[in-house]
Amino acid sequence: MSSSTKDDAPRPPSKTVEPTKVNTAPQQASTSPGDGAHIPADQIRNPSEVDYNDPNINVVEVPAEKTRSPTFKEQVFGYAKVIRGKAFGKPNVKEHGEQVLRGEETIPVKRRRGSTSD
Repeated sequence: MSSSTKDDAPRPPSKTVEPTKVNTAPQQASTSPGDGAHIPADQIRNPSEVDYNDPNINVVEVPAEKTRSPTFKEQVFGYAKVIRGKAFGKPNVKEHGEQVLRGEETIPVKRRRGSTSD
């Protein structure tokens, strides 16, 4: 019985192979100078100055500025208009709601009755 417990015991690690060590961390971002992450201002060109057929030039086109995203209140208003337009068969109401959701239109400001501010 004592011999069977000795066979089931875990064996010590191998002494023939040294454990491996990793001395460098995996690269998470560009960290070394001159790696191309920073483009000097004198290398930035206008699109009209660039030869798109040159294989030595990497052209990066920045997309146009995005329209602003609607606020939560505008989203609620827009979805309500879309649903109301679908339910009552009014395509102009539905379209106005979709425009508000795309950020092309804003919601009308309701003035309170009896307000003294002008």
